[in-house]
Amino acid sequence: MDSEFKLKAKRCEELLDPSSGSSDRGIVGVGDHVGEDVVVPGWLKDYVNNGVAPQAPPLVSQAAPYHDCVALMVMKADATSKDATWGEALVDTTVQFGQPYPAITHVEMWIGDRPAESSEDNHFSTYLGAKKGALWTSGLTDSKKFYSSTAWSAIPIFAADAERRMRSECNLHCGTPYPPAATLWQYPMSIWPLRGLSGLLDDRINAPAHCAALTARILRSALPEVALLQPSHWYGPSSLYLELSTPERMERTLAAQRPVVRSQAEEEEDDRLADILTLHSDDEVVEMSASDARQALHALSIKVLVAGSREGDHEQDQDKFRAAQERFARGLTRYTWLNRKLNGR
Repeated sequence: MDSEFKLKAKRCEELLDPSSGSSDRGIVGVGDHVGEDVVVPGWLKDYVNNGVAPQAPPLVSQAAPYHDCVALMVMKADATSKDATWGEALVDTTVQFGQPYPAITHVEMWIGDRPAESSEDNHFSTYLGAKKGALWTSGLTDSKKFYSSTAWSAIPIFAADAERRMRSECNLHCGTPYPPAATLWQYPMSIWPLRGLSGLLDDRINAPAHCAALTARILRSALPEVALLQPSHWYGPSSLYLELSTPERMERTLAAQRPVVRSQAEEEEDDRLADILTLHSDDEVVEMSASDARQALHALSIKVLVAGSREGDHEQDQDKFRAAQERFARGLTRYTWLNRKLNGR
């Protein structure tokens, strides 16, 4: 390469030298105008006149990736609160014992915020007794304590442009009322045998719905490619979680989201960022850039897909799968309450 450059430079020098007897001076474009840039590149003239070798242009810095992140957050069942009303205790007991394992008391959506929109919340759901109906809950005064619970797990949901589509759909469903107590908040419709009639219930915008039915309704409208198998009101918290966490879904999503070959350096960087977000001090989480924090969430979501996939002829390793979901949920909540809120985003 070096010798080729020197030959070109020598040729240029001959062209620039009026006394040169080169026979090429009769070539079209070479002659009286031989010194012009249209014939001889400027970098060659600089080399001939000043001995300055050309420098490679500086690399243009690329913006760090800002991964979309949408997740189903689930709260595993625990002991009924001592302060619960009779109605709340009845619902809690029905939810825990009328569902398949694992018993889940609540589900909701976590949706990533846009970098330039500090007013956007992440959590969207509806709650029993909420007077305003379904709403974005990150801004509620008791939300930080509520979301710091260790009972949370999360399942990632991938789709093209998922954040924008989900956020727009959630905004349409703000104010959706909880079903009335007279129908036991419609939870019986998600339990056999009444779930066979669930398709007859109103599933339009603002029709009453509990947390699982509302989440299914939003997913069905915003991301039809998720392809839920049943009507929205068919689902209780546990059944919705179980459908979205099947090994087939985990494997299919993993194959679409993760490159077949990644360098060890990329894997190590993902692990480092994920550890900071989930294990390190609050100060270190606050200091993470928005793109690094999102990269950590993406890495944690991939870990859930890997843990939820089958290894060879074996079934899901439920311990690994559960641990990956819990770690992902911790990353989501620390992103919201530390990296975002304390940085004013």
